[in-house]
Amino acid sequence: MEPYAHLKTAQELREEGNREFKGGYYDAAAAKYRAALRKDNNWALLHCNLALCFAKQEKWEECVQAATACLAAPSCDAATSRKALLHRSRAYRASPHRRAEADLDHARADLERALETDPANKVLRRGLARVLE
Repeated sequence: MEPYAHLKTAQELREEGNREFKGGYYDAAAAKYRAALRKDNNWALLHCNLALCFAKQEKWEECVQAATACLAAPSCDAATSRKALLHRSRAYRASPHRRAEADLDHARADLERALETDPANKVLRRGLARVLE
């Protein structure tokens, strides 16, 4: 553990996590986001960032858990919700443990829910088209 890490704020840890993520160091980024969440577990964006780290590493179950935590966080706004739903939908589709019809239904439902808040979003529309194939 780095010296004085316990004195860092959630915002500082998030910024460090963002730098690690941009550098492609997803494990390090996830560790920073987890540390920030220990300081502020209700910060939806941290859960969403963590979900994206897991998606980049193809840790699908962890991605589902982090995205679900994001959606349950009181600070989850519409934009963060769309991102979390997209990450969770992708995890439902990609996980080798989640190939059941019910999981594809969850993926579809997540994308439809996200599209309710942004019907013109092309990324969400493409994701939904893939689920419906």
